[in-house]
Amino acid sequence: MKKIIALLAVFMMFTACSSDDDNDGEDPILGTWYVVDLENAFSDDELTECNMNSNITFKADNTADSEFYEEVEGECEFEAETAEWERNANGQYTLVLPFFGRQTGDVEFLGNNQFKFSVPSLPGVSLTFEK
Repeated sequence: MKKIIALLAVFMMFTACSSDDDNDGEDPILGTWYVVDLENAFSDDELTECNMNSNITFKADNTADSEFYEEVEGECEFEAETAEWERNANGQYTLVLPFFGRQTGDVEFLGNNQFKFSVPSLPGVSLTFEK
């Protein structure tokens, strides 16, 4: 009987945890994200295969390592940078972005592996990232 009670207690401990506890309260932006889409209502520019190597790795210490790739005279070149990022009280993020520099804007998570960043000061412009 004691074994049954012990098994029930263990079972209850595991079922009491919700799936929300899995990320230990970590910010969902943490990790490495690659640029996959650029929406720009003011230009017909599209991302090139070279640009799509651009990525940002967000770390828990609120720093981010970025690699910005751009085609220069037929060569795919990159520039690396480390900068701070922050999640603001109003749910917006301040990030250093490929092609746009330091911006504060809205992050819309589209599942666990994609987010869209749009800047209110640049209506019609957004970047989509994927893990």
